[in-house]
Amino acid sequence: MLLLRAGKKSMLNVLYYALLFTLSLGQFSSLSRSADSNLYLFDGLSLVFGIFGVAYFLLKKKFVLPKYSIIFLFFVISALLSLLVNFQNFSLREILISWFYWVRLAAYILDAIIVFNMINSEVLSREKVYSSLILSGLFISIAGFIQLVVLPDFTTLDPTLGWDPHKNRLASTFFDPNFTGAYLVMCLTLVLHRFFYKKLKAWEVIVALIITVALFLTFSRSAWLMFAVVIFVYSLFKNKYLLFAAIILAFLAYFAVPRVQTRISGITDPADSASLRLTSWKDTWSIARDSLAFGTGYNTFRYVQVKYGFLDPDTFNVHSGAGSDSSLLFVLATTGLLGLAFYLLALLYPLLNSLLSRKQDWLLCVSFIGGLLLESLFINSLFYPQILFVFMVILFSCSVSDI
Repeated sequence: MLLLRAGKKSMLNVLYYALLFTLSLGQFSSLSRSADSNLYLFDGLSLVFGIFGVAYFLLKKKFVLPKYSIIFLFFVISALLSLLVNFQNFSLREILISWFYWVRLAAYILDAIIVFNMINSEVLSREKVYSSLILSGLFISIAGFIQLVVLPDFTTLDPTLGWDPHKNRLASTFFDPNFTGAYLVMCLTLVLHRFFYKKLKAWEVIVALIITVALFLTFSRSAWLMFAVVIFVYSLFKNKYLLFAAIILAFLAYFAVPRVQTRISGITDPADSASLRLTSWKDTWSIARDSLAFGTGYNTFRYVQVKYGFLDPDTFNVHSGAGSDSSLLFVLATTGLLGLAFYLLALLYPLLNSLLSRKQDWLLCVSFIGGLLLESLFINSLFYPQILFVFMVILFSCSVSDI
């Protein structure tokens, strides 16, 4: 019996590491692809890990819901309700695909709950979870360096694949520098947190330097802004000199690297992606205001954009077509005021609770929520699978000490 239990425990650990590895593979784990849906190996592993984890902890009678997860579960229910309310507005295929993405959302939140239970039951230590996430950032960084050599120009790819035409930007296995940048910031935040709460090991310092270089090479303004929020939070509560050092480094980078100047000054360029985001926000609000109560249905956004004329046959398959350049506007448009209320409450509750309680890892929780909330105003990062998984894992793990 002891061997059987040990075997199940080991399998749970193996499934966690396998899921994290396949998530790090990004687009290279694709199993099938169509204009409006993609299936990845990590989607399958996510379901297996979640189901196996629930069964494991229920049998041991140790399954616990982290307090930060409860409101997120209400949001998941409201997202399903939005699909049911709008069932008649879409074809069966469109509803099934949207439902699949709802299952993905629920699965990754469930996976984070399982990781919480693994930490809470000492199946896997919090330190090992954090270390594995940092190492995933190292893997993505190295993969990004290789991508810059092998595929520096995404305009050479077949346009029908729907990738944005990035040039000389580190996009790594995600094939998107903005999502890659956000993921790397989360990994750097974990290292920064360890710096203030424990002595960093040599490998962590080296990894942090590598990830920092990779983050810089994404030339992602939204990711840089997210990292700036993290630096500000830690300088505010831990060391004010950290902010001064970051500002000096930022100025040096600005004046030493012409590409940085181009990216910053490009914000006011009508042809720049920043201006395109304004269009995306405007279009999303146009959709949202017509369905304020329950939204158009979770993840039906691509199909609704076609009905509004924002997407046509030539742009239908672009990867950005499934979401808005703002996670919160995406939530409002697809799940309505009900969904947005639950989602904002799910984020604000742990933020305020962490600030007031100042319990273990509270600063990590505050910096993650603050950084991602601001960054998600520019890309739909809160629903990107890799970012969603890591964010939920960190968020829920911050409440382990409250049990």
